[in-house]
Amino acid sequence: MLRLFLLSFLVSLGVGYLTLRSEHLHGHFTGDVASKGSHKVHARAVSRIGGICIFLGWLSALAASTYYHKLTGAEALTWFVCLLPAFAGGLSEDLTKQVPPATRLVAAFLSAGLAYTLLGASVSRVDIIGVDSLLSVPVIAFLFTLFAVGGVAHSINIIDGLNGLASGVSLIALLALGYVAFQVSDTEIVLMCGVGVGAILGFRMWNYPSGRLFCGDGGAYFLGAYVAILSVLLIHRHPQVSPWFPLLLVLYPVWETLFSAYRRRVLRGRPASMADKLHMHTLFYKRVKHPMEDGKARSRRNSDASVFMVLFAGGSAIPGVLWWTESAYLTASALAYVVLYLAIYRRLVRFGKTARQRSGKSAAGYVARRVAALHRAAASRRTARETNKAP
Repeated sequence: MLRLFLLSFLVSLGVGYLTLRSEHLHGHFTGDVASKGSHKVHARAVSRIGGICIFLGWLSALAASTYYHKLTGAEALTWFVCLLPAFAGGLSEDLTKQVPPATRLVAAFLSAGLAYTLLGASVSRVDIIGVDSLLSVPVIAFLFTLFAVGGVAHSINIIDGLNGLASGVSLIALLALGYVAFQVSDTEIVLMCGVGVGAILGFRMWNYPSGRLFCGDGGAYFLGAYVAILSVLLIHRHPQVSPWFPLLLVLYPVWETLFSAYRRRVLRGRPASMADKLHMHTLFYKRVKHPMEDGKARSRRNSDASVFMVLFAGGSAIPGVLWWTESAYLTASALAYVVLYLAIYRRLVRFGKTARQRSGKSAAGYVARRVAALHRAAASRRTARETNKAP
């Protein structure tokens, strides 16, 4: 297991190094440029094909696992086939910048369908009265699995806006999944979590805090589909694991996606897929202050905001790991987390407004007091002149 972890880490790290060294050859079509008015927060063009590092690191360890007899050749090939569509769909956008979100989402659905068929990754229960009986119908379970896996993959891509945020959330999720898989003695899922962690850490050496290489849609969709498929397999194979446990691990990106769609479509009357600058991580970035606004300060501001967001995202994983068998506790934790998200989001949106209002009131009060003082002074002068004129 340790050898496979190190292999995935070193390959991911090495591919990242080669990607940066050869950036002068491919940067004109792999670079991510933030245009004026864009929702992106970086200051210069950065290569967005870091997903290749993660994928190749994971793939090398997957191939080596057959040599060490951890997986059979058929099992390794099945995992590769299942994850390839999600990765390829995202990578095509990184290279061409012309693949619409719907197409990438369909690619994630294809990965979910293959996992359902080849790996047996089926969402068969959610511990909600009435819903579990519906999921006993194969067609409904299949469609729900597509929605769950594709939705998580898309949500990880939604939060991929700060250095290390998407990879950090995925890293926490894989560590938590690996811990619970170890508790229930599922060696395959432990293995897959371990090699995934190694690949992410190798990529993060170039992504955080400097932001020299971006995860891109290929990496984000791959990580999202990977975490989702492992989650579905864990709850499908082990009835003692609550289905709310994996949801807690990715609750921040999932709720961010749902809330953003509601905010855009219902509150603002815009398409739900339209990018904007009102994601929570973007608002955090705006509130982190540094004295200078050059490129170096912006990078520091980016990485600092990412720390806050990864800690916030990891907060939902704590009750998940503590109560991974208790659906009631996990449901209550999920509701509490959503309430906390909404409270923090409201404060971030209104950040500075109250201060400006107070400042405006103070300024208006100051002007009013100055005008009153001038009036009193003029009145005093008139009174003095009239007194002096009196016989």
